[in-house]
Amino acid sequence: MVSLTGPAAPAQQGAVSIETLLKEARERLSDILYGEENETMESVVGRLLNERKFTLAVAESCTGGLIGHRLTQVAGSSAYLDRVAVTYSNRAKVQMLGVPQDVIDRHGAVSAETAAAMARGVRERSETDIGLSVTGIAGPGGATEMKPVGLVYVGLDGGPNEAFTREFRFHGGDRTVIKQRSSQAALDLLRRWLIQKGR
Repeated sequence: MVSLTGPAAPAQQGAVSIETLLKEARERLSDILYGEENETMESVVGRLLNERKFTLAVAESCTGGLIGHRLTQVAGSSAYLDRVAVTYSNRAKVQMLGVPQDVIDRHGAVSAETAAAMARGVRERSETDIGLSVTGIAGPGGATEMKPVGLVYVGLDGGPNEAFTREFRFHGGDRTVIKQRSSQAALDLLRRWLIQKGR
């Protein structure tokens, strides 16, 4: 969080107003600055979904419904959020989302391939414009040398030629912190994609 403090208006010649500082911050931090005042990531995402008239479905594994919780904290979210599937087990990923068992067998539940299949599956089964997914290792157990605690994959599927995944590695922090960081990363990925779609 960035906090700016100063006079509301220049008290003397040469003093810089808060508005001038805010304008400069917006320009320099445009890629990471997502809101002002009391805006949250989820309220900004909701506004962008509404503006673009997009609907969203979410498939969560390691976050256990946290993304859905955050999105539904915003009044009016039913206008764009269709459903949230908590598919914690491999069985749930296969049954509820149609993730091919061989994808999980070959790449593991925590992989870019599984995240992509989850996002595609939740979008197709819900018939929404966008599918968002997250799978990872929140810890403290379940990790390996190749897949440590804090490894998270986020998938976004917006239809043909609009699907991708991102890998995140969150170091430090307990299970709660990793879940929070994962939900923030997923929502921010969606926010950035929505901004690009509006240009």
